[in-house]
Amino acid sequence: MRRLVPSVLPLLLAAACAGETVDDAGLPADTGADAGITTDTGVDSGTPADSGADAGIEDAGDMDSGTTDGGFTPPEYGRWVKFEPPGAVCSNGSQYKFFVNFSRTSENVVIFMEGGGACWDYASCTGTGIRSAANPNGIRDNHASALTNMGGINIPADAVYPLLNASPDVSPMADWNKVFIPYCTGDVYSGDRVVTYSDPAGVEPDVEFHHVGHRNILRTVEMLNTMFTSIPKMFLGGCSAGGAGAVINYHTFRSGLNVEKGYLLDDSGPIYPDQAEVAWSLPLHERVRASWNVDPLIEAAPMSQDILQDFGALNRVLAQTYPNDRLALTQFRLDYNYSLYSYERFYEVDGETGDIVPFGDGMGLGGLGLDEAVADDRAAVYQMWWDDTSLMRSEYDTYPNLAYFMPFYRDTNSSHCLTIPGFGEFPQDELLNLFINDFATLAWAGTNVGTSTASMNIRGFVDHLLDDGAPLMSAFEETPEGPYQSCTPDFYDAAACAAAN
Repeated sequence: MRRLVPSVLPLLLAAACAGETVDDAGLPADTGADAGITTDTGVDSGTPADSGADAGIEDAGDMDSGTTDGGFTPPEYGRWVKFEPPGAVCSNGSQYKFFVNFSRTSENVVIFMEGGGACWDYASCTGTGIRSAANPNGIRDNHASALTNMGGINIPADAVYPLLNASPDVSPMADWNKVFIPYCTGDVYSGDRVVTYSDPAGVEPDVEFHHVGHRNILRTVEMLNTMFTSIPKMFLGGCSAGGAGAVINYHTFRSGLNVEKGYLLDDSGPIYPDQAEVAWSLPLHERVRASWNVDPLIEAAPMSQDILQDFGALNRVLAQTYPNDRLALTQFRLDYNYSLYSYERFYEVDGETGDIVPFGDGMGLGGLGLDEAVADDRAAVYQMWWDDTSLMRSEYDTYPNLAYFMPFYRDTNSSHCLTIPGFGEFPQDELLNLFINDFATLAWAGTNVGTSTASMNIRGFVDHLLDDGAPLMSAFEETPEGPYQSCTPDFYDAAACAAAN
């Protein structure tokens, strides 16, 4: 984690999205054999009043409406309920779990996928390496209602990921059924492989790691299909690894559930085109396809040969397969988290020429070639990020049902993820008051894209994404802001970049 304000609240909120994990000491994952339904009774334990982050969650079950279709009766409304898909496991072999907050008033479903790093070697898969995998000890029974904790107060998933929030001031999907998909397999929900990693120092014992994220999604979809036999609108989203997981598994959810209209928001987990001359993501794509056995997922997708040839073709394949759905990508132009994950292990800057060249064997197994604290390396990361983003924008601009929303910069979380609260945008002494009393302001702070005539934040863009009556439009912020603009290709100044870094 980098450049977070020194406050317990933002540190904890950021952990869920930026590849760091909340301390699970003393809270081992449930490995019981019960594959049924458990009501998560911890949802309101110590949470703020209804005027803030948890607004509406306790009262969500008070309005009367019909039951869900297909004969399934939710065990409870307005609280997170745990489900355990048979045969689905986390990286350590413990039972995988997901959570549903059922609505009495809507048949629509919003599904949000948790973020948190990725791994393909011993260090990163055991939690000791850079941007390690989240939840290595499995998923706790109260994971959704206590995704993180602040001074003894449980912070639920709907405060860490405000699109799941039950307040209409915060989320346009406040009254929808809400599904929270935890992340515990280190493979951006794409894998189907069990790997044994050995300590390169020969000191610690081997670790068996289950990269079975896509396998878990298949079992999760099967279970969701028994709960929601007809879905008028499905919104699938995620942040970071969850954003990548959302676009990678969109076809799985869309085809596996009875959905009339689908919406996708990949937040800060882009799957870039990798075959163009200026593309930089091919080494990453080759690494993860080999490490996690991603090809079975690709082969089950439509137009699979196109995706096998270029993993980034997934975006246009989805656009062509689901022409009436509305599909979007959002990210900051100065993201300095997922961008590092994409390039730092595959490239380095030649000290003599300043060129960006392959690092080591080019397969991401030789440590770090780029140092996030070095100004020239930051500039190289931005160069590659902007090149890949340009490729993606060109592809998205070709299809009327693809759109992007790209602000320039915000202080929060190294400009990584728009669908988490903007805790870095306020003085430390204001955060708790906003969290409790004005969560709508905190939730989307710093996500505006401004033009000469208007300004829109990510909440407004999601409103637009859900508005079937309006042509889908993109927003891209040209005006630079923040301390690192001098490190970018369009505004590069070596001295200023070094000073900012």
